[in-house]
Amino acid sequence: MSAPASLAAAKLFWPETEKPKITLKNAMKMESGDSGNLLEAASQGASSSISLVANIAVNLIAFLALLSFMNSALSWFGNMFDYPQLSFELICSYIFMPFSFMMGVEWQDSFMVARLIGYKTFFNEFVAYKHLSKWIHLRKEGGPKFLNGVQQYLSTGYASSEQQGPQTPIVSPQTEKKLSGLSSISGIRSEIIATYALCGFANIGSLGIVIGGLTSMAPSRKHDIASGAMRALIAGTVACFMTACIAGTAPCPSCPSAYRMNGSFKDRQHLQLACAAHTES
Repeated sequence: MSAPASLAAAKLFWPETEKPKITLKNAMKMESGDSGNLLEAASQGASSSISLVANIAVNLIAFLALLSFMNSALSWFGNMFDYPQLSFELICSYIFMPFSFMMGVEWQDSFMVARLIGYKTFFNEFVAYKHLSKWIHLRKEGGPKFLNGVQQYLSTGYASSEQQGPQTPIVSPQTEKKLSGLSSISGIRSEIIATYALCGFANIGSLGIVIGGLTSMAPSRKHDIASGAMRALIAGTVACFMTACIAGTAPCPSCPSAYRMNGSFKDRQHLQLACAAHTES
């Protein structure tokens, strides 16, 4: 799904209005090098890659250092108002919160998923996946959902008879006992959407790698590459969101096909109750 989504986002952000200079016919033509044998070709390739690797490393260090400086400045500014945890990731969490909700994440989980997207955007996807795996582990272990007023993992999506609320699906004690060791419907769905939303290289570090790599191969196009870098970052993020939206349409895997295909449910809560009843049976 990622390849069509990235192509669609690229065409939307940078429409192709002119006839391309590189077509399928001339793209297949390969120029012959001036190397006499395999060893000489390997030596020349290794030598020419030095500038490429150096450009990538320098740009990556510069972008991460700039991000660290801005986070330190925001933390210093937040200390003035007794809010030292102010950072780009926190700001990004509030920015991406409506987007995570529109992708299909439960509203009570949207801030946590948005925070993962913030980690992925300003650090990398590995840091975000580390936090997500920790939340999944806590959910499977059945640990406390809230600790000092802070939500520790994604929501469970149902309530016991002692936790009845107007907006929460209620299940019987027997179903609650069976579901306590299983993954909940909405929690798994939010985790699946987050997994696909984080699956991409649209982050500040990758931006530095791309700029350093492409400018070393085409120095004359350095201005064009740098001017389109932020647009590429946004397009890559949108492509990840598109794949997450498709993943969010997947039904509950534990329900029979009759539940998945039946369109008579008025809302998601009725579907959750049907899934819970199927689990109990």
